[in-house]
Amino acid sequence: MDRTPLTRDFFDRPVLDVAPDLLGRVLVRTTDEGPIELRLTEVEAYAGEIDPGSHAFRGPTPRNSVMFGPPGHSYVYFTYGMSRRSA
Repeated sequence: MDRTPLTRDFFDRPVLDVAPDLLGRVLVRTTDEGPIELRLTEVEAYAGEIDPGSHAFRGPTPRNSVMFGPPGHSYVYFTYGMSRRSA
């Protein structure tokens, strides 16, 4: 499997093109204890300010500001109703 890090240009495309290209990719976070690796098996894609399902729909806020910045940054949020017991 290709483990070459993705460039910001990879993400600087329409979201509906980026999302399927992320499936199967591995996110790697290097820590003092060693690497943490996670394979993406599910992604969601929303069309930003024109999509009522998107947290960007009503414009920038302190919570979603990363969605309005340069490409290649993640917006991660907690889904209500989820807990360690339900996962």
